[in-house]
Amino acid sequence: MLTLDQLISEATALPDTAKAILLDQILESMTELIDGDVLNEGVHKAQDRIAEIDSSTVQSISGDVGLAQVRQLLGK
Repeated sequence: MLTLDQLISEATALPDTAKAILLDQILESMTELIDGDVLNEGVHKAQDRIAEIDSSTVQSISGDVGLAQVRQLLGK
């Protein structure tokens, strides 16, 4: 059995589409904690976002750049 760190490493190495499927399955297993409608809406938004990135409709940026932009907008 994989350790949590190993599992995270393996999961983050997956292609984005596979990550979305994995996330969907994990969230589905937690349905007792999450409202079903909210869960479905979030999954659909994630799938739509991945499709936009895959089709080059939008351009992604790194997390560091995104956080820097948010900090700048918040004046921090």
